[in-house]
Amino acid sequence: MKQAARRHFLAAAAALVAACSLPAQAADAWPARPIRFIVPSAAGGGADTVARLLAQHIGGALKQPIVVENRAGGSGVIAGNAVLGAPADGYTFMLGFTTMSQLPATSTVKLPYRVDTDFIPVSLVARSSNVLVVNRSSVDVDSVKALVDALRASPQKYSYGSYGNGSTGHFLGAQFLQETKTNAQHVPYKGAAPMMSDLLAGVVSFAFPDIGSALPHLNSDRVRVLAVTGDKRMATLPQIPTMGELGYQGFNLGAWFGLFAAKGTPDAIVQDMAAQIAGAVKAPEVQAKLVGMNLDPVGSDPKTFAAFFQTDLQRWADLANKANIRTD
Repeated sequence: MKQAARRHFLAAAAALVAACSLPAQAADAWPARPIRFIVPSAAGGGADTVARLLAQHIGGALKQPIVVENRAGGSGVIAGNAVLGAPADGYTFMLGFTTMSQLPATSTVKLPYRVDTDFIPVSLVARSSNVLVVNRSSVDVDSVKALVDALRASPQKYSYGSYGNGSTGHFLGAQFLQETKTNAQHVPYKGAAPMMSDLLAGVVSFAFPDIGSALPHLNSDRVRVLAVTGDKRMATLPQIPTMGELGYQGFNLGAWFGLFAAKGTPDAIVQDMAAQIAGAVKAPEVQAKLVGMNLDPVGSDPKTFAAFFQTDLQRWADLANKANIRTD
């Protein structure tokens, strides 16, 4: 009887040890099946292109397919819910972008989650900048100072376009008016393309479009680029100074793409995926395509991205409150 009891005890103990070791074994075996990258925008956009570029490279390295799923709508909330609704087992990630920092700062509707606590920042994939562009028939100036002088001379005459309320262009335009103590009417559009069309036509006087949307039009004699945002000059526009160089500080808010996981995802998997992204953005073919999209490849570790994300959230919140920027 004692021997039987002993065998029972040993068997139970072994089962307990095995059960406790399952998460570690699962993490060690990762990935054992296909991974999903959920994108909060439609196919063909910047985030989708970045996600598919990473998926192809990392999937090959991990020898597991990475499936890109587009869950557009709700300013990213649909995609966020899809990630948080899946098991936090390292098989579902989200390729998020700047909207994740902007939406909590501007939304008048309570979000179904908290971006700062319900998601784990995995890696900052790439960053980009915006450009200050003027329509030459509307305000024919050749410097930021001259634009400021024109706005001050005729406060009710000019307008600036953006690709939607609460967009990066909206924030930058509002910040510009605040910093320079000038006025101009904000004209929001449903996307960058119609906004650029009206900027070229002179319907709006100036704008802060993203470089990807603006670059195809910068050789036109109808517009002139005066400055770039960000901490350094762009490789594609090396002759154009930054806003900071011209004495306008704080214009380092810009676009970015980053990978997120749901809270509870094993840290070993988060670290592994971050390392995969770092390797991917250093690969010559991936780096060339990102630079071709006017993106600055980063590939950070989770800790660095988490610090960046928290700072970004606070910056957008401060500016939204200061400029009273709100979205439905």
